[in-house]
This record gives sequence, structure tokens and C-alpha cells, in this order.
Amino acid sequence: MRVKQLARLMVVTLGATLGVASPLNSGVAHADSTVGLGIGTYAQMVVDSTRGHLFFSPGRTGSGVRVTDLAGGSQTTIPNLPDASGMALSPDGATLHVALIGAGAIAAIDTRTLTETRRYSIGAGTCPTWLAPAGGKLYFGYGCTYGKGLLGSLDLRGQAPVMALGLPLNGTFVRPPLLRSSTADPDLLFVADRSSVTTPSSGRATVYDVSSGTPALVASMPSDTCTGLHDAALTPDASRVILGCSFLNGDQTAAATQHVGFSTTDLSAAGGYPSGTWPTAVTTSPNGSFVIVANTNRSEQTSSTIRVERLDGTLVRSYKLPTDTHVERQGLAVSADNRTLYAVTTDHTGTNPTLRLLTDFTKAESSLTLSAPTSTYRTKITVTGKLAFTGAAVSSPWTLQMAKRDRFGTHVLPSVTTTANGTFSFTDTPRFGGANTYTATFPGDAGHLASSRSVTVQVSLFTTATTRQPAAGVAPRR
Repeated sequence: MRVKQLARLMVVTLGATLGVASPLNSGVAHADSTVGLGIGTYAQMVVDSTRGHLFFSPGRTGSGVRVTDLAGGSQTTIPNLPDASGMALSPDGATLHVALIGAGAIAAIDTRTLTETRRYSIGAGTCPTWLAPAGGKLYFGYGCTYGKGLLGSLDLRGQAPVMALGLPLNGTFVRPPLLRSSTADPDLLFVADRSSVTTPSSGRATVYDVSSGTPALVASMPSDTCTGLHDAALTPDASRVILGCSFLNGDQTAAATQHVGFSTTDLSAAGGYPSGTWPTAVTTSPNGSFVIVANTNRSEQTSSTIRVERLDGTLVRSYKLPTDTHVERQGLAVSADNRTLYAVTTDHTGTNPTLRLLTDFTKAESSLTLSAPTSTYRTKITVTGKLAFTGAAVSSPWTLQMAKRDRFGTHVLPSVTTTANGTFSFTDTPRFGGANTYTATFPGDAGHLASSRSVTVQVSLFTTATTRQPAAGVAPRR
């Protein structure tokens, strides 16, 4: 039974190059599963883990909100929501609010029945686009005219809703402001200008205190700090905001290659998260331990890379997506239990959104090296190697499973324990000539992915390298 179990873990390539062979289960990871969403375009995703729903809005070209279960199945559409864009769950999770650009209104959706229960009119020609709950109210970024992005609020705590339009903003916002908030600091409201690569404008990132009911400026960053803002995420403790900007610090000659963090206290620099050229989507895990970032180049020949990083920016996992597969802005989210990473991708035209579900995304990748003589006689050989983890040094011994495959089958060898720094070695005397392939397997654990590595040794059919001696009394052949 043990041999059968181990055989399922191993992939042995007898025709591999002699010496060090290619690693197994190493390199960048790929999506665990993909699901088509059945919508033409994408604007935002909301995860409702409590009631088991994922919500997807289409933006200006759709008329409904797509709903699935937490695995992307059981799909349905909440209809008659013209140009549904920004979405936000109420603090109690009972209501999903949806900004309706085309209708100039905000719809209230019962998250249990998935039906619209009320619609709040903002007014014709207002184009409400982005939402965020803060300070006991629902704030919305709106404005149909380029160069005139505005901020409003909707107070739903009384018997009748109270609406406020044209709230004070620091500076000019060219589009409806993108909004972010956090239950960790409910009186904090982050406001920024989202734009694009083709027509980048200042992100104009600003933090407000809304505890009084009227936004009071806390901090703002220089207008050229972030140009072409695509996405923003507050850390769960609300101490930091992480931005995906096309260009940084006024330099538009070279695209940014990392997402950047800023303190919400004064918007001072607070770390960076490498993501590749053209940083795009960003989110954080609910437990606050991980930042997930993605880049997007919007080319038929390129694709996005999703990187899972710790708060200090060290890499944990990397997902290289297939060619012409691009993570959308606001296209990343994490389940409440921190186990599933959701990513919405499209092709280079930005159409036909697909949901990608990535499990075990917080487990660090492991890798093994393995080396041995390329050839030998049937004498004792030594195989050496090393175990390594992505983003962290090996600092304690680990047990590895060993096996050998020769022309008579697969044989389980004694397990090997690494040193504290991950190195290991073992000896073996091949019994049979021909290809002898050795495989080391790290089985993984709660924090690390499994990995394997194989190396092939060509063993002589002769026992030892000897010179044949002539028989007694017989002269050697000339």
C-alpha cells in the first residue's frame, strides 16, 4: 500500500537528462478551477461568505448583477439593474447596495432572497458609480462629466433616507471617486481617482474622517505620487492603503513594477509589493497576513501574474496565468475563511469574464534540488540535495520520502531527515544495471506545498570495472 501511495506522488522521467533532473510540482502555480460568468463585461466583485454568494456587476454595458455560490456554480442574475457598477454590503450583511450608473440610483438587494427591495434615486444625470459604508452612512462617488467627480452620502438609519450631495473634496476629481472603508476604523473613508493606462490621471489619494457626518480631510498625497490608479485596498486593520498605479512619483517614462503602500494616518510611504509591470488589482486576506497583487498588460501575447505576499512584501505564491488572460481591476477577493482566492480575468479586449478559484493560496511553495553521479558501476553512490521554501529560509529539520525506480519496478527507500538548513544526503548501492531513478518527495504541511525532484543514474551492467585475465597456460590474444 505504501508503495502505491508513493508512486502516485512521483512522476519519474526515465529519458531525462542525466545528473540533475527537472523539478516536479515546482515553479509558478496555476488556477485550481475556472468558471465562465456568463456576462459580457466586469466592474466589481463582492464576496458574501455568510450567505454563500459571490456577486459580479457588469458596469456600463450590462443590466443585472450575476450571482453564484462560493464555488462559482448555481448561477443566476438579479435583473433590471441598468449599468450596475459599484457594490457594497451593509454592515449587517443583509443588504447589497448597487450603484446604477444608467438609472441615477442605488438599489438595495436582499442578500437572502436575491431580490431588489428598494431603490434610492440620486437624480437624473448623476451617474453614481462607487460605494462604501462609513460613519454609519453609505457614501457614493458620482458624476457624469469628465473633470467633475463628486462625493455624496445616503443615511439610512432613520425612518426616511437622508441624502447629501456635493460633499467637500480636497482638489478636483476627474471621475466618480473610487471609495474604500473598513470596519476596523468605520469613520475612515479613502477617496481616490481611478483612471486608465491610455488616459492616466492623478490618483489623488485622500483620507477623510467622516465621524461628524461631513468629510474632514485627514491627509492627501501629492498629485503626481500615483498616476493611473487602477485599484486600492485597505488592510484589515485600516492602518495602510495599497495602490496599484501605472506610474509613480511623476515618472511616466517607465511603468511601475510594484503596488505601493501608504499609511492612512498621513499617507506617508509604507512599503512596496512587487507585482510586475503595470500593477493592477490588489486585495488583502481577511486575517491581515497576506497581500495579493496582480499586473495586467492587456496584450494578446502576455498574461497576468498573481502574487501572494506577506505584509513585508516577501513572496509566498505566484500564479502565472495563461497567455491573453488578464486580471481585471478590482478583480481579486478572498473568502472569509482565508482559504480561497477569487480572481476575475478577461482577454485583452476586456470581455467574457471568467472566475478563477485558487485554493491553498497562502501555502508557500517548496522546491528540492537533487544531484548524483551521472553513471556508475554497481557500487555505493551518494545522492545529495536541498529543500527550500519560497520567501523564507529552512530553519528546522524536515523528513523527506525517498524511492528508487529501476528496470524491475519502484522501491521505497528509508526516509531522510534534512539538516536545519535543508541539506540532505543518502547512500545506495544499485542492484541492477540500466537507469536507476531516485526521487525525493517533500509531502508538504499546513504552511507549505508538496514538491518532488528526481535524478537518474546510469548503472553499468557489470559489477565492477575489471580487466579480464587470460586463463592459466593460455597466451594472451594479440
